[in-house]
Amino acid sequence: MSLSALAAATCLIAAGAFISLAAQSESTLERLLADQVDFSDDDLRALDDGAVVITTLDTRVRQELAHIGVVYLDVSAAEFVDRFRDIEAFESGPGIPQIGRFSDPPRIEDLQGLTLPEVDLESLPYCRPGDCELKLSTDGMKRFRNEVDWTSPTAAEQANQIAREMILELLLAYRAEGNGALGAYADSDRPMAVAEQFRGLLTNRDPLPNSVPALLTYLEHYPLGLPPGADEFFYWTVADFGLKQTIRVNHVTIYPLASGAMPGEVYAIAIKQLYASHYFHTTLELRFVTGHPLQSDRDGSALVSITRSRNDGMTGFKGFFLRPIIRGRSRDAVRGYLEHVRRQVESPAPTTKSRGTSPPTVP
Repeated sequence: MSLSALAAATCLIAAGAFISLAAQSESTLERLLADQVDFSDDDLRALDDGAVVITTLDTRVRQELAHIGVVYLDVSAAEFVDRFRDIEAFESGPGIPQIGRFSDPPRIEDLQGLTLPEVDLESLPYCRPGDCELKLSTDGMKRFRNEVDWTSPTAAEQANQIAREMILELLLAYRAEGNGALGAYADSDRPMAVAEQFRGLLTNRDPLPNSVPALLTYLEHYPLGLPPGADEFFYWTVADFGLKQTIRVNHVTIYPLASGAMPGEVYAIAIKQLYASHYFHTTLELRFVTGHPLQSDRDGSALVSITRSRNDGMTGFKGFFLRPIIRGRSRDAVRGYLEHVRRQVESPAPTTKSRGTSPPTVP
């Protein structure tokens, strides 16, 4: 596994503390950032001047990383959400060579653009439980081994079709049964149950009060209890993470909230990873978009992003030395992604055919 690949790839969850910012005055917002998130005076000045400001959280689990980032945007919260809903345009670019949004209900046609990276095609014939370059279940490994004629000139397309079918089956099962349908990765000696790892992320309580219990409960107990007024969609990507392009499937929930004392509309956006072919055990990102906290007379907003993930390569003797490096590089990757978000929403709205710059490879 590439160190730079994993580092650039790491970021994602949240314990929904930041939503309380939506109901605070600007002085309270800055006090919360300073007192509970350890933003320095220089950080706050940089934020006011238009910079992205990031802080890294301590984690109780060694394979877990967490960052909080804040940036002010020159678009309203509602416009940010509108742009984000067009996820294919929002995320597309050189760093995201493949992307697609699922229909409702999802169909196999939604995945016709998905092709397996060449390195995955080379390693799949040799996948066995406990020894596989991709994150797959035991049954998934058997399907690739038994249903693809690896000596055939059409082996790649056979494998691509199986990958599409498996992703669709996973998504349909998740929509019907929830987290338990996400199964377990059998690529290493110890099978990794995805639902268990995700549940572990939700035990975190980041510095501020929990103000979105309905959303957090929904993420844990999906498909039960969609919060009032919320909507959702699913999408897939192939993202460049250093040496290995990674297939990911995400569940997005957009939850409008009461604005309280803050100007304009307020939204919470949860991006929950359902599958990743490399690096990630589980990931979640919570974004909170509010009216601009310092300039209520302008059409702007504040974006607060809490990202948390559990990843490969973070434990054991080797992980002891690599973890600080990976954490620093992942922090830089979060900063780069939020800078991309700011450029993306403040530029003219793109279309999926005229793709702008892509984000750094951060989900």
